[in-house]
Amino acid sequence: MSFNNSQISSDSQTLKDLLQTVESKLSHTITDLAIEKQVSDLCQTVISAGGKRIRPRIALLCATSLPNYTPEFDDKITSVAAALELLHTATLIHDDVIDESPLRRGHETLNATEGNHIAVLAGDYMFTRCFITLQSALSVQIITEFSKTLGTLVAGELFQLEHEGDLSITYEQYENIIYAKTGALFELAASSICIVLDEPQSTYDILKEYGRQIGIAFQVIDDVLDYRSDNATLGKVVGEDLKDRRITLPLIITLEKLSSTDKDSFIKAIEEVDLNTVISYMQKTDALKLSYDYAKKAIDKALSCLAVLKDGEAKSVLEALTLKIINRDS
Repeated sequence: MSFNNSQISSDSQTLKDLLQTVESKLSHTITDLAIEKQVSDLCQTVISAGGKRIRPRIALLCATSLPNYTPEFDDKITSVAAALELLHTATLIHDDVIDESPLRRGHETLNATEGNHIAVLAGDYMFTRCFITLQSALSVQIITEFSKTLGTLVAGELFQLEHEGDLSITYEQYENIIYAKTGALFELAASSICIVLDEPQSTYDILKEYGRQIGIAFQVIDDVLDYRSDNATLGKVVGEDLKDRRITLPLIITLEKLSSTDKDSFIKAIEEVDLNTVISYMQKTDALKLSYDYAKKAIDKALSCLAVLKDGEAKSVLEALTLKIINRDS
């Protein structure tokens, strides 16, 4: 699934312009200092590889749907949106190093082409550019929220490593991991704009919940696609979760549904990284559909949160984007 500008709105020039401004800020913040040319060129390669820009889109759509929005805030909200993408991309670079991933978004990863050492440094550099981009938002509170979210993202990776190969993981533990790994950044995307626009705390809290729920749904669908998609469509290696001993929702549900005899065979397939056998048991227990239903419940909760926004084109597009999260193939 790809979100092009035309999918935001064929009639809303404002939103197209805001997205173009975000792209410009992403480019300029990475390439503006000659002394940093080597590392900035590497980061520019990653930025130029694209991605869905979902988090910036959510930030912009939430912003333009809030009561206090006026065009005078555009410079600040586009800076926040660009910083979100930089933060997200930096974490992906580090994730690829940790996971030894050869592909991301259909392209070779930095760690695959340049080695782990350079990839880690490029990720670090992108973190610095994220916070430099935030300076124009002129808000200590926003910088604090970004810093807290970064800490949560790191904790999420540690939680995941702690439960690597843990077949006794509970639903609660799994949801805590995916919140910290994914939901926290969606929370930030949806709610940080409220700080810029000086919206009430109640609106901030509701949009945080919206972000949390779409984060849950996004990660669950990601986990489903790892067993249901193919390398070309997904843009990364299918079955990577199994290879890396990540116990995700489809595995948890399958383990819960199998009889004792089948469970032993399933566990053996997991331990041997036998992807075809693992998938066959998932099909037997309907685990992928049940995982989808789990994500759908989170999306329904998220959509109910959008009642806090004013009706209009931007809100309608945000609702459509929210639904696309569970109807994607990459």
